[in-house]
Amino acid sequence: MKVIYKIACLTFSAWSLLGCESAFDITPETQIAESPAIFENEAGLQTFSNGFYNSLDFNSIKDDKFSDNMEHIASPPTIRTALYTLPTALGSGGWSWTELRNLNYFITNVEQYTKDEELKNRYLGLAKFFRAWFYFKKVKTFGDVPLYTKVLGTNDEDLYKGRDERTVVMDHVLSDLNFAIEHLPAEKNKNRISKWTALALKSRISLFEGSWRKYHSAENLPDADKWLEECAAAAKELMDANVYNIYTTATPETDYAAMFQAAEANPDEVILARSASQIYFYYTPEFTSTSNGNYGATHSLISDYTTIEGDSYYTSRGGDIMEVEYFDEFQNRDLRLKQSVVYPGYVRIGTSSKSVNDFAQNRTGYQVTKRVGPPLEDQGNDSRDAILIRYAEVLLNYAEARAILGRLTQSDLDLTVNRLRERAGVMKKMTLPLLTDALQLNRYKRTTDPNVLEICRERRVELAFEGFRRDDLIRWNEGHLFRSEYQGIYIKGFNQLIDLDRDGKYDLYVVNSTDPLPTDRVSGVQYFKLSSVNGLSEGNSGRLTPYNITKKNFEDWEYLSPIPQEEITLNTNLTQNPGWDKIQ
Repeated sequence: MKVIYKIACLTFSAWSLLGCESAFDITPETQIAESPAIFENEAGLQTFSNGFYNSLDFNSIKDDKFSDNMEHIASPPTIRTALYTLPTALGSGGWSWTELRNLNYFITNVEQYTKDEELKNRYLGLAKFFRAWFYFKKVKTFGDVPLYTKVLGTNDEDLYKGRDERTVVMDHVLSDLNFAIEHLPAEKNKNRISKWTALALKSRISLFEGSWRKYHSAENLPDADKWLEECAAAAKELMDANVYNIYTTATPETDYAAMFQAAEANPDEVILARSASQIYFYYTPEFTSTSNGNYGATHSLISDYTTIEGDSYYTSRGGDIMEVEYFDEFQNRDLRLKQSVVYPGYVRIGTSSKSVNDFAQNRTGYQVTKRVGPPLEDQGNDSRDAILIRYAEVLLNYAEARAILGRLTQSDLDLTVNRLRERAGVMKKMTLPLLTDALQLNRYKRTTDPNVLEICRERRVELAFEGFRRDDLIRWNEGHLFRSEYQGIYIKGFNQLIDLDRDGKYDLYVVNSTDPLPTDRVSGVQYFKLSSVNGLSEGNSGRLTPYNITKKNFEDWEYLSPIPQEEITLNTNLTQNPGWDKIQ
C-alpha cells in the first residue's frame, strides 16, 4: 500500500493536498499526523503544531535583492530583465499545497479534543494563523487560487476545481486572522505565535491587499478602503496594548545597527524571529563573498535618507545629487545610513581597523552592512536570530494606511515615524503639512500625495534590506522601477587614484573595460576594472552602472506568477494568468 501511495504522489501533484509530499519533513510530527490519537491530549496537539513553524521563511529578509534597493554583477533577477522561463513541472513555481493539507488536517481533527475548549481554540487559532499566511502568500503570487478549507479524499471532485476569486480567498484570510487574534495567547514570545503576532501580520496583509486594490485600479477590486481600515485598526490595537516598544539605549549612532547584530533578537521590538539555534542561515556571505552575486545598495536608496536635520537630501542640495562624491554623501545624514552600508571610517564588527568598500564583494560602491556579521561568518554559519516581524513595521503600516485613507494626523506621526526618527538621531520631527520633493514625484507614478510619498520614503529607509521593498513596489503598482537604471557611487573618471574616505591614503582606481590595468600599482589600492556589462553613467565619468541591460517596459501581467503548465494540463479547470501565454 505504501509503495502504491508513493507512486501516486509522483503522478498527481494535486494529491499533495492529501499529504503525498511533505512541505516540512519532521519526525515524529509527520509520521504521527495520520493517527487520531494525537488529538486526544495537549502533548499531541503541541507536537503536531510545532511543525507549522517550519513554514516561516527566514530567507525572505533577503528579498530586497529583487528590488531597486540593490543591484549586482551576476545575471540580474528575471523581474529586472523580463527573461522569464515558464515553469512546467507539477508543484513548481510556488504552486505547492502540502503545507495547507497539514493545516486543514489539524483544523478538522482538533475538534476531537474536548477536555478544554479554550485550549482547543488556542491551537485552532495557531493553525488558522498559519493558514492565513499561507493563503496570503499564494494570492500575492498568483492572484486567484483554489480555496480549500478541508482535507480532500482521493475521489474528491474539489481536487480538480478551478480558482476562486481573490476577494473570496482574502475574506477567508481575514476571517482566519480574526479568529487567531481572538484565541491566541497574549504572552509575548518572539519565537512563538501570539495574539500580537496575529495583529502584526493582519496589519501587514491588510495593507498589502488594500493598497493593491487601490493602486491596481484596472483589476476593479472592491473594498480597498475597508482593507486599509483593517490595517490601521489592527496596528492601532497592537500599539495601544503597549506590549512592544522601539528598541533604544539612547545611542542613535549605534542602536539601529545593534538591533540586527544581537545574537538574540530584542523582545522589546521584535515580535517574531527564527532563532539562530533552530536554523542554518547563509546570510553574511551574500554581502561579503566574491561569488554570491556581489549585491550592493543603489544610489536610488541612498538618496532617500534625509539630512540629520530631517530635511530632504535632494532638496538640501538644490536637486544636484548625481555628481556628489562618496565621502560627501555620508556627511550630515540620517544615522541609519551609516548603520546600513559601508561609510567613510567604517570598522566591521569583529575587526578593529577601518576599511572601505570592497569592489570584489559588490559593484555599486555601497556595500551592505546591516545585519552582516564578523569575518568568521563569511563562509556561512550565521549566529543571530532572523527577525521576521518587528514593531517598527507595524508603526509604518499604520502611518501608511492612515495616509492613503487621507486621515493622517500629527498625533499619528508622533506615534509612528517620529519615534523611528528619534532613534535614528534625526533632529527634526515630521510635521504636517508634509512636503515632498521632485525626486519622489518623478520616481513614483501612483500618487502625488506628499503624505503618502513621505511616509513611504521613511518606510524604505527604516526597512531597507529586510525584504519588504519588492512587495511594496508590487502593491503600489510601481513595477516600472524594477526596470529603472540602478546606479552606484560617483566616479570622476577613469585611471585616477581615489581616496574614498579622505584619510590621506588612496583606496581605488577604476579602469575602463577596454583599457589595460596599470603596471605600476600603488600598495593598498583596489584596481577595479569594469567589464563589458558595467560602466559609468556618463561614459567616461558618472555613477557606476553595475549591469547594463536592454530594458523592456514592465507590464501589468508581470505582477503575478504563472501556474506550471503541467498543472493546467492535469486540471483543465485551472486557467493561466493573463500574459504568460507569451512566454515560451
